[in-house]
Amino acid sequence: TGPWNGQERRIDQWSCHFVRLGTAPVVVAMHDATLYVLVIPVTGVKTFGDFWRRFLDRVAETWRQFDAEFDPANQTVIVLPRTDRSRIGSMNDAIQSFRWHRAHGDALDGLEARANHTPYRAIDYNFPDELLERMLS
Repeated sequence: TGPWNGQERRIDQWSCHFVRLGTAPVVVAMHDATLYVLVIPVTGVKTFGDFWRRFLDRVAETWRQFDAEFDPANQTVIVLPRTDRSRIGSMNDAIQSFRWHRAHGDALDGLEARANHTPYRAIDYNFPDELLERMLS
C-alpha cells in the first residue's frame, strides 16, 4: 500500500467536484492516488466536452511541470460515482480550506499551490506535489 493506500498507483484516476469559491464557479479535480489538486475555473463552460478539454489541458500543463508527457488528444473518459470515503473526505477537506482561504483574499492559483503542499492523512501525511513528482518520474 504505502502512501497511496490501496490506490495501486493509478495515474489515470481523478475525482472532480463542482463548487463556488466566492462568486467563481470552479471544478476541484483531485488525483486519486496522490491527492494532487487542480482548481479549474469553469465560467463560460457550457458542455461536458468544453470542461473535458479544459481539464485535459490542465493535466498536460501539470505533467509538463514534472517533465512528464501527456497527450490530451488521446484520452477517454468514464464517469463513475466516487465511493471511497477517504478520498471523499480529502476532497471535502480541500474544498473547506479553499472556501476559507478564498474568503480571506487568496487567489485561485494560491489555493492550488497550498493544497498540493499540504500533508494529508489519506496518503500517510505525504505531500501531494511530492507524490505526483515521484509517480511521474
